[in-house]
Amino acid sequence: MKNFINLAFLLLLFVFPVSGQELLEGQKRWSATEKLSLEDYSIKKNYNDAILSQFLISYESKGFDFFKKNLNSRVENISIGKGSYIDTTKINNIEKQLEFQQLQFDLAEIQARKFRKRLFLGKKKLVKGFEVMKLISNEISNEFAEIRMRFINETNNGNNLKVLEVWKSKVKSELKELNEFRFENRKKIKKRN
Repeated sequence: MKNFINLAFLLLLFVFPVSGQELLEGQKRWSATEKLSLEDYSIKKNYNDAILSQFLISYESKGFDFFKKNLNSRVENISIGKGSYIDTTKINNIEKQLEFQQLQFDLAEIQARKFRKRLFLGKKKLVKGFEVMKLISNEISNEFAEIRMRFINETNNGNNLKVLEVWKSKVKSELKELNEFRFENRKKIKKRN
């Protein structure tokens, strides 16, 4: 009987997701073609800052993930509209600010793709448990916070156009380099030496 209970518990663990979420109202998954717009923000006034965008890199795992050809669909990069705001009375050029926020969303996508890549390279560790996903998630979150702050500071909130162009080029290059780890890719990924 004890073996049956243990077996049933293991089957439940492998069949049901451990963490993750469906998109909720006000959330938007990163897309190469669908950029952030004014409608993606809950518009509020009287904040210290004119605009703030919240992003979430979330993950979901199931027991047999280590058998999958890739784990791209297990990691999402989401914009949280209900946690984001824009005060249009404090912004001279809304399009410019939205582009600056989109670049931050793109930086989050780079980190999501790095998460997917790390999972892919270490997916055999998933056999031992899902702690590896939690560890990678924490590392990625810390890296994103550091990169985002560096981006904001170096570009002076998007006002230093010369530095902003350097960042745009870097972001475009990194997205291209990590293209096979985009959410939409369901094809088998081959390990390279």
